[in-house]
Amino acid sequence: MKNKILVVITVILVIALVLIVKYILNDESSKKLELTYEKSAGIPYKWEYEIEDDSIVTFDKSYVIKDENKGGLVGGKVYTNYVFKGLKKGTTTITFRFINFTTNEIDSEEKHTVKVDDDLNISLVAVPLE
Repeated sequence: MKNKILVVITVILVIALVLIVKYILNDESSKKLELTYEKSAGIPYKWEYEIEDDSIVTFDKSYVIKDENKGGLVGGKVYTNYVFKGLKKGTTTITFRFINFTTNEIDSEEKHTVKVDDDLNISLVAVPLE
């Protein structure tokens, strides 16, 4: 009788351990990718993004952090964090453009190749320098 109880307890502990390890390895922080862009407060520019294949990656949210030293005043830094999440396995590109919103001219552009795996973890892909 004691042996059966020990076997049942051991099986329950093993199942619990497997579930805990699976949860840790499937950490939710890898389910989202956060990219941060900076600009100076008070200038007529904005960052815009474009997702090459939005069936692989989608925009989740953004939030702004202002430079505490300048309080968001002209010349102070403003950081916008863009959060993306994976929808299906694949690789795509997210392009950010720094645009003058009074003239619609593009000042600069950055491209990020991102990869989504089977578990919908999203990560940046290192690309060789040109």
